[in-house]
Amino acid sequence: MRYVEEQLWTPLSESLLGWDDAFHDLMLNDELRMKAYRKAIFEAVRPGDHVVDLGTGTGILSQWALDAGAARVTGIEMNADILALAVKRLNDAGYRDRFVPVNQLSYDVELEAPADVLVSEIIGNMADNENFQPILEDAIRRFLKPQGTILPRSVSSYLVPVAAARSHRDLCTGRVASLTPHYDIAQLYQQRGIRSAFDLYYDCILPQELYLSEPQQLCRYDGNWDQPSTYTHQRSFVLQADGQFSGFKSYFVAELTAETILDISGGDVSAGTTSDSWKHAYLPIASPIAIQRGDVLDVTFSRRYPKQTGSSFQQVYSWQGTISRQGQIIGAFAQRMGE
Repeated sequence: MRYVEEQLWTPLSESLLGWDDAFHDLMLNDELRMKAYRKAIFEAVRPGDHVVDLGTGTGILSQWALDAGAARVTGIEMNADILALAVKRLNDAGYRDRFVPVNQLSYDVELEAPADVLVSEIIGNMADNENFQPILEDAIRRFLKPQGTILPRSVSSYLVPVAAARSHRDLCTGRVASLTPHYDIAQLYQQRGIRSAFDLYYDCILPQELYLSEPQQLCRYDGNWDQPSTYTHQRSFVLQADGQFSGFKSYFVAELTAETILDISGGDVSAGTTSDSWKHAYLPIASPIAIQRGDVLDVTFSRRYPKQTGSSFQQVYSWQGTISRQGQIIGAFAQRMGE
């Protein structure tokens, strides 16, 4: 499947509980993702290690850990059908007796012994849009030896204003692509209580030519990951070009190990500079704002949880702010995913 720059796609991190075979196939064929994780696992895992694979999926990370010499891998996966694919993969690879599948939410898992290495890939394209911070904080505290290794070591999210005219135009006309009919954008709007299509982020490859300023770091997760999962951050951008501001691009850079960095910020899937499964996150504004070089964009970006939800994997993002020229406000925007 070929992805076109600025093409809007249903945000798959918002459909986390319903990922199907098609999306797992997309991840398995994502060159940037797979190369980085394979290299990092062979750097982190030592012969004889006990490894926990948090969010096992179809088991490819577990297989690489065992290939690297792990004595045992405990694979935790909440989707029973997908975990069955992991079991088959590991059995076929000859690791039947060294792979321990666990079909539970990680919060409910109790291990007999702590692990030497904790491997996880539950990173959304905005870093925390798969709720990875509280999940990893809990897993590190309960599953990992005190001097154990976590992969990734750190993850940083970034925000940058963009002039994404095609993306905005397609959103105005309702042109949002889907990997399969299973990921229906209208159904997602209904499930999330989203009244305006501009109150949601979308998966979208946004090249650097669309940037209106230098990106700024939004969040950084590292150390023991023990930090608030809800936040409000304020950022100020000096715009560097004339044009039409139509929203923001968000992306992450992960330090998987000291030697391997996974950076999805680039704009070319075929060249391996970005990911066709993560893509980037496009956070639109309802009405584009004409801007000039030197204008100042102030934004307040927040992450919260819904007031009522049956899932721990839902979050509410909001992005609101103003654009000023010579101290006078010339435009404003305010988008929020839900209550």
